[in-house]
Amino acid sequence: MREPSIPSLTKKTTILAAVALFFVALAIIDQPQGVGAADEQTVIASLNPDHVSRVELSTATAKTILAKDTTTGAWAVTAPIKQKADAVRIAQLLAPFRSKVSADVTVDEGNLKDYGLDAASGIVVEMWTDDKEPAASFTIGGDIAGGSSFVRVSGDPAIYRARLGGRQRFAREPLDWRNRVVIDLDESDIQGLRIEPWNGEVIHLVREPTDDEQIDGPWTLDPDPGWGLSGDDLQEVIQQLGQMRAANILGDDFDGGFSPPAANLTVMDKEGSEITLAIGRRAEGGVAFVRLAGGSGVYAVPAQILSLFTSGTAATPSREMYRVDEADMDRLIYYQRKTKVELARSPDTGVWQVDYPPGLTVDVADTAFVARLLAAPKGEEDAGAVPASKTGLARPRMVFEVQRKDGSHEALFVGKHFRSEQGAIFFWVKSQGSDKVYVMGENTLTRLRAGFGQR
Repeated sequence: MREPSIPSLTKKTTILAAVALFFVALAIIDQPQGVGAADEQTVIASLNPDHVSRVELSTATAKTILAKDTTTGAWAVTAPIKQKADAVRIAQLLAPFRSKVSADVTVDEGNLKDYGLDAASGIVVEMWTDDKEPAASFTIGGDIAGGSSFVRVSGDPAIYRARLGGRQRFAREPLDWRNRVVIDLDESDIQGLRIEPWNGEVIHLVREPTDDEQIDGPWTLDPDPGWGLSGDDLQEVIQQLGQMRAANILGDDFDGGFSPPAANLTVMDKEGSEITLAIGRRAEGGVAFVRLAGGSGVYAVPAQILSLFTSGTAATPSREMYRVDEADMDRLIYYQRKTKVELARSPDTGVWQVDYPPGLTVDVADTAFVARLLAAPKGEEDAGAVPASKTGLARPRMVFEVQRKDGSHEALFVGKHFRSEQGAIFFWVKSQGSDKVYVMGENTLTRLRAGFGQR
């Protein structure tokens, strides 16, 4: 018996079946992704940071343009101010783009204000690698947990989540992009240094000549101030000075003690150019203040780097009015007219706290500051010969007294206030039993008073 035969597929049937399978597959592939689904196709930026020549950061209130000199590779802020730009901060800005940046997830569409992406809050970021059009253009909004930020690609209504290093990298004021490296020269680019202390002999730090003009000689001091430093030590000093980086750049009106400065340093490079900076006589918490001749802003820098130039033969007076070992302190007392506040150590914790009047409370950080400062108060400048009628110290406005455990005491007298040429407020001060008058800044005195609960 013959088995029934299976009919063979016609050519037309085969084609129709293939077409049907194609559309089924296309429908599966082309299904739209819902909110929260991974969106690997959305690229926020795909560029080589080394090729970026311009960055524009636009907010509702300002537009900052950072441009790179294609010849030297140096960055500058070109709008709204014209300054050298900080290469470190720009490197941090561009670091996330070493790899292609894609969206992690699609979050929403519309509702820009909820994600900090509207015109009032968003930061529009555009990066150029040529002069034609931006290689990347997007708006960054708020940050979320996990290191991601809300992002919207220009021309795309969708809101994405992506890793761009955080909004803070982009959310800087124009002045914050200024170069924080004060001199910005390598040791190999420096030919000499002239040190001019305000009350000492001028010192030159120079390279010794060599037979081979292509080789730099060792650094030497002329005259030798007796610092006891080797040629290698001096080389390190010059390198640190040339690459000294500011923790902050303050306004031109900041009073860093430049009248007169502790010392002027003039750095000469191998092309014959000179850069002069003034080291202020004010120092706080390991921070010194310098400013560049012809430049803007006052740089707050590590005091340790500059200590060599303001010590030894270039030293300024200590301006220390008295010294008491903190371990010997028994009570700290503040007097002003009928006001009297006393601080004493807690018998349980040893922390300075208000002992009188009852009910007055002060932050322990403020009382600790009082103890440190009153242990060895320093004037910020020597006032010189000033008539007592001008200082008001014959009848002080305020008195800060330090009582020792043996019953002896020291006291800091505060007289009248005055304004400097820059408009900053200072007070005449001196220690009890001394005729030497100094000045103390309003900020220091305000912190001292705060330690006694006075605002």
